[in-house]
Amino acid sequence: MKTFILSLLLFIATAQAQSEFRYFINNINLPINNAGTLAYVNIPPDGPGGLYLGTNFLFSGGFWLSGYNSDTLWANAMASSILIENYQPGNVDSNQYDPRYRIYVVNESDQPFGGSWQEWTFAVDIGAEFYDGDNDGIYNPVDLNGNGEWDINEDRPDIIGDQIAWCVFNDGVYPRNRFENVPPLGIEIHQTVFGYKSSSAPQLKNVLFIRYKIINKGMVNSTLDSVYFSSWADADIGAAHEDDLSGCDTLSSSAFTYNSGPDGLFGENPPAFMMNFLQKPHSFIPGETFIDNNSNGTYEDSIDTPLDTAYNFQGPLKGIQLFPGAKNLSMTASNSYLSSDPINGDPNDEFEARNYMLGRGKLGQLIDPCTWQFGQVRGGIDCSQVNPLYWYSGDPETDFGWISVIDADYRILVHTGPFVLEENKPITIIIGYTIGQGDSPLNSVTVGKEVSAFVQQFYQSNFDDNILPVEEENNLIVDEFKLFQNYPNPFNPSTIISYQIPEQQLVTLKVYDILGNEIAVLVNEEKPSGNFKVEFNASSLPSGVYFYQLKFGSFVETKKMIVLK
Repeated sequence: MKTFILSLLLFIATAQAQSEFRYFINNINLPINNAGTLAYVNIPPDGPGGLYLGTNFLFSGGFWLSGYNSDTLWANAMASSILIENYQPGNVDSNQYDPRYRIYVVNESDQPFGGSWQEWTFAVDIGAEFYDGDNDGIYNPVDLNGNGEWDINEDRPDIIGDQIAWCVFNDGVYPRNRFENVPPLGIEIHQTVFGYKSSSAPQLKNVLFIRYKIINKGMVNSTLDSVYFSSWADADIGAAHEDDLSGCDTLSSSAFTYNSGPDGLFGENPPAFMMNFLQKPHSFIPGETFIDNNSNGTYEDSIDTPLDTAYNFQGPLKGIQLFPGAKNLSMTASNSYLSSDPINGDPNDEFEARNYMLGRGKLGQLIDPCTWQFGQVRGGIDCSQVNPLYWYSGDPETDFGWISVIDADYRILVHTGPFVLEENKPITIIIGYTIGQGDSPLNSVTVGKEVSAFVQQFYQSNFDDNILPVEEENNLIVDEFKLFQNYPNPFNPSTIISYQIPEQQLVTLKVYDILGNEIAVLVNEEKPSGNFKVEFNASSLPSGVYFYQLKFGSFVETKKMIVLK
């Protein structure tokens, strides 16, 4: 009994100490708290703000949400530097001061079945995920065979990368600043920050990942419609906060901030900060992602016909969660605004927030790239052909396209939607915080885009830093028939399929869609004994699950692959 009491007291003391945490395992030093605030958290000795190589790059980070509760527009956010803090620690309708509502931190290097693994039990009690090695639905981290090592049939925390920091918070803050007419809706968010020390890829030293698992708990309405999610940041790079410019990159689904010139702290080559949408929300859309065979507007397994598949990438250990009949949405807009400008500044209510989230100005105006005073369209491009929803989508280093031209203290946003928050059906979104540092302020944007492209590929590998390239084709004698998993997987637009056969024989390799329709014949000929590979290009196919089947004499093997665009 005394041991239990001492353990409980220790847990409570630790919980009180971990309402805030400094996430710092690579080049990015990011203080966070258990209510969803990123960077704008004062933890001595470094103080508030996100640091890159010891110098500040991010004043405050967070998110916005908006949608409709029946016919009523709502919005909420965690954007601390502009005094919008609508979320508090804990599950919906709970006591935010419960000591369980702390930040739980687990390192990949932690002792298996040790203290952090045991403390994760409290996290699981309030909603955290775990790897269920024994498939009993209960988190029970026990060394079943007593070998002191974790084995695949044993439970463990949901670890992605080298370190995770997890917490849960809800939209229960009321009354509210700015969105004072919006009551709590019962939205609960499980946030995971994870990163890599990057022994496998140096780019990962400049990246942190933020995973938001968003749940409508049905407190007000079982369905919240037309929901948009925005990643938001007040990025102040280096010594000054009023010498920044902003932009977006549609290829990496990102918004970014960079310096207009040299910096008093970073010197001649201040970095660029980029927010990347890696995993967007999934949505079921009748007629587009599924055939609604019973015309009820809702996808139903075994009744409706899936036309697409959405994914939730959970890391190599837990694999990929599939949503047949849905798709992952796209980046829908990106914009930025000034700090306190009355026309182009912080939103004062849910309507102004929604305007920004739809890619418009604060007052609902669609921006005209030809006349917008904060940017110019350069390089001989017809300004009337520039998409006004993606502000400053040009390339600053080559000075081509729509370019931000006025130094200011910007807040940047990147948006996705619309989707539906149904009661107790989570939507998972993953953001990458990426740093690029080149040999000049403009070149840092280019380097940031290169890092972002790598991060997109890394995400599509399901965060697997152990994947090796496929070996070259050879004709060495082998004694086994084998079909290998394609690489990369998921892929866009091409992948490599490798196989080996033990003797000369007619070989066929075909690709099928999820309905069993033949899509492509990759191989249909006699092959000698050996190892082979073939490239499959899916540029003409929609995102979804496909199957490739190898036939060799009486042997048949089929594997699944995923096209993700």
